[in-house]
Amino acid sequence: MIKINLLPHAKRAKTSDTEKQIILFVLFTAIIVTGIVLTGFWSKGRVSELEKIVQEKQTLRQVQLSRVGRINQLQKELDEIQSNVTAIRQIRLKQQLPVRYVDETVRNIPKDMIWFENLNLNRDGILDIKGVALDNQAFAGYADELRNSPFVCTVSTQRTLSRRVSDLDLVEFHFQVRAGPAISGQDDESHEY
Repeated sequence: MIKINLLPHAKRAKTSDTEKQIILFVLFTAIIVTGIVLTGFWSKGRVSELEKIVQEKQTLRQVQLSRVGRINQLQKELDEIQSNVTAIRQIRLKQQLPVRYVDETVRNIPKDMIWFENLNLNRDGILDIKGVALDNQAFAGYADELRNSPFVCTVSTQRTLSRRVSDLDLVEFHFQVRAGPAISGQDDESHEY
């Protein structure tokens, strides 16, 4: 058998829309406030971490700046020392040059063909040389050898004359040699003085 209930249903109490909106508003506000509070705590923690990192970086920067200052000071001292070393080397080179000039002049003399009677070196690096040669060709060859030397700038003949010495006809000469520093790479022979 089938039963049909024709009686009206029991009515439930209706909640008003305003109450629903208030509940939703309170719930939504609570969620937003909770989110803001949590975000604030997270931000404070993050800011604190970043401030620590900034402090560490500033401390590290100060240490590095002091190291850079020390390195700059050492570089300046090294540059001064290098400058002094360079000056000393140049002075030593210049001290040796007069000896090198005279050596270059004497080293190129053809044996038993040319004899010096007088050799003077002045402060300007000019060698004034007087002597005798067996003949003009010996003297001219010697002057050409000197012109090719890296320690000689110019060779200028002052005079040449015939001179009789012990039944020999010799050539008396007077010439000047302007000495100069060796051009780098052309002085193949090394001498120690």
